[in-house]
Amino acid sequence: MSDNTAQLKGQQRDGDTSPGVAGYVDVHAHLIHDDFAGEEDAVASRARSAGLDLVIVNGLEPKSNRAVLELCGRHEHLQPALGIYPVDAIGTRIDHASWQHPFPPPAVFDVDEEIDFIASVASQLIAIGECGLDRYWITSEMAEQERVLRRLCEVALAHDLPVILHSRKAELRTFEILQDMGVERADFHCFGGKLKLAKRIADAGYYLSIPPVVVRAESFQRMAAALPLDRILTETDCPYMGPDKGTRNEPANVPRGVQAIAEARGAEEHAVRHQIRANARALFGF
Repeated sequence: MSDNTAQLKGQQRDGDTSPGVAGYVDVHAHLIHDDFAGEEDAVASRARSAGLDLVIVNGLEPKSNRAVLELCGRHEHLQPALGIYPVDAIGTRIDHASWQHPFPPPAVFDVDEEIDFIASVASQLIAIGECGLDRYWITSEMAEQERVLRRLCEVALAHDLPVILHSRKAELRTFEILQDMGVERADFHCFGGKLKLAKRIADAGYYLSIPPVVVRAESFQRMAAALPLDRILTETDCPYMGPDKGTRNEPANVPRGVQAIAEARGAEEHAVRHQIRANARALFGF
């Protein structure tokens, strides 16, 4: 997305202040996932029909990064964010034979070559990410995870793009790296850390995005109630983190998440929706 396009889209929406106009946003979606195979365009259409005017589709490694660009090219309300998921970032450094997690081991690829590719298409992107640190699935190779995160932050800074962050069980360290590097624009997606740290992150000017599982997850309800509304975004992390246990999540579920956030805050849904839409515009320029 060019600067001129972003400015035009912002101007088109700046005057939209009535409760019925502000759209919903999903700032973190994995539409390039096996669970959506063959249905990507239908899912995108359902999102639009549900009132979403922004869905950020995240890449994780070379194959999904390229598929994200292709899919987003077909839908104006889908915007691409490319990155390297922290587990994928260390595919060359782990023992695949001893892998015991409930998903395949990461593919082996040249991480630095992929970062160079992301930089080469940065003008087409709305953000850098998913990227970050993970101490939930992998507790080793943290130095390499940090190196990759720093390189991707450098790409974001060089191209004036925000970063979308994975920080599972490494929330504080991820925050420290952003502060150290002078990154000012970031979203901590599906934040699972302590509420005290979430407030520090918000106070530093970053955003935190809440998935539709907030409908049934008390931890997200507490976060929705405690954080400043002007630091909250909505996401799906689909196909995960849905409002209904055991069912596939998708962007069309965002309105249910917004309603749950409003209920947690004791606020009107339309006011919460409008502020979250303004937050997304402030961070992503769309």
